[in-house]
Amino acid sequence: MSDAPTVPPQLGVVLDVEPERISDDLALCASLGITAVRLDVPWARAQPKAGAIDGDVVELLNGVAAMARSAGVDPWLRLLQPAVPRWFDNDGGFTDARNAAHWWPRWVEIAADAFGGSAAGWVPFETPFAMARRLIPADPRAHGELVDTLVTAWRDAWRILRGGPPVMTSIDVAIVRPTDDSPQAAELAQRDDQLRWGVWLDGLRDGDVDIPGRALRHVADLDGACDIVGLAVRQDVETVVYRAAEMAPERPLALTFKPIGDSDGARSTSVETMWREVRRAAEEMPFHSVTITPFADRPPANDGIVTRDRDVKDAGQAFIRPLG
Repeated sequence: MSDAPTVPPQLGVVLDVEPERISDDLALCASLGITAVRLDVPWARAQPKAGAIDGDVVELLNGVAAMARSAGVDPWLRLLQPAVPRWFDNDGGFTDARNAAHWWPRWVEIAADAFGGSAAGWVPFETPFAMARRLIPADPRAHGELVDTLVTAWRDAWRILRGGPPVMTSIDVAIVRPTDDSPQAAELAQRDDQLRWGVWLDGLRDGDVDIPGRALRHVADLDGACDIVGLAVRQDVETVVYRAAEMAPERPLALTFKPIGDSDGARSTSVETMWREVRRAAEEMPFHSVTITPFADRPPANDGIVTRDRDVKDAGQAFIRPLG
């Protein structure tokens, strides 16, 4: 058997839109064998005022998507970033369920109308566990309410986007281990595991949302609410993938992979390990894509697969090596 990993149909990168270099970046992606790019539709810039949309943002993103397609690269669009519109945040953002239920679906509708002809696929939002922890880090009750709001927000996005370009999750799953032998650490690990895994994958499978500390709730149209089960991972890829395949609805799997390590050499090793584990798992289950993040170095971490001068780093060579 060959040592080369099985290559999914799509190899992707998360790409920042820098207008002065986006054309060259897309050409570089194509030359490296990258077949998909994930681009942000910046809600905060696109809707500086409630109910309106900035035509310049629409023109820019549709232009970038057209350039991507011309280069032979599929543009996937992400609709939510940590920076949300100020007017949305001032009224509570996603920490206020009524506010989120009013404005988030309207944003998805606007984005679908503005970019639906350009998108090869949608990632409505990513890493919901990290999002909830960032917004409410310490209050379990309020944290549970926020997770419930995010689940509903996902369902609402699915209702709007389904039937068009495919919709992919990017759920930040991980192997959760207690930090020590205490009962408190075991309880916290169990809660985190449920919030990372059970809430989302069980919910997508059967529509039932089980948030620790809250009553089980059935969410209409949540079961099957994605075309691709995407997982955001950093390590333990094979273990994570097999568990997701057991829990999730029957859908193709995709990875968004951020290498671990504080040097390019360490991140290169992380990528090589990821490919070995993907290769083994791909023998038994369908993979849609593997997307690496980020594409280019960004200070202070400088953890891209290419430098700011767009020289391919060792981690980049490791990522595209299966194409060789």
